[in-house]
Amino acid sequence: MGRTHTRTEADPVEMAPGDTPSDPRSTTGTGTTRAQTTLDFAIGASVFLVVVLFVVAFVPATLTPFESVEPMTAADRFGDTLAGDQLGHPASENRLNATCTAAFFRQLRTDTPTGADCRFPAGATTPADVVATDRRVNVTIHPRSPSESPVEWTDDAGTVTLAAGPAPDGTEAVTVAQRVVLLEDRTYRLVVRVW
Repeated sequence: MGRTHTRTEADPVEMAPGDTPSDPRSTTGTGTTRAQTTLDFAIGASVFLVVVLFVVAFVPATLTPFESVEPMTAADRFGDTLAGDQLGHPASENRLNATCTAAFFRQLRTDTPTGADCRFPAGATTPADVVATDRRVNVTIHPRSPSESPVEWTDDAGTVTLAAGPAPDGTEAVTVAQRVVLLEDRTYRLVVRVW
């Protein structure tokens, strides 16, 4: 009768030349058990550094407010904000409130709050403060064309020139945005200069 033999772990395994053992804990054979090589680490670290540099370089630009906006875009935005919201009411686009418009220019020309209940910031002392920018801004209301003198407006509080902010000095490029506005049912031109 034949003898049966059951294999135990102590019995040697017969392997063909070039085979590696199936048990990675085995000490016989030529295979290695390292999971990461130096090249793997170098590639991973490089990808990580590229991603970090991308985030550092490009994400802050998406979070920057008005200060980094091009002057043309800023002038248009400031003109829309003043004509459509702060000196008037958004529902009546480009129709300025006479009381708020006079209070706006009076506050900016005298550097003191007027106490008027209007939509522009009560503590602002320059047009740049009103539109929250670090650029220089000039706001003027002209009768018909920007070459005419600013409007002199008279109300119960007195007469005020409808112009505020520094005049351009001629050394930098000035961007101009204009809006046709109604003030007491008369047509004027709101001019915003940014540089």
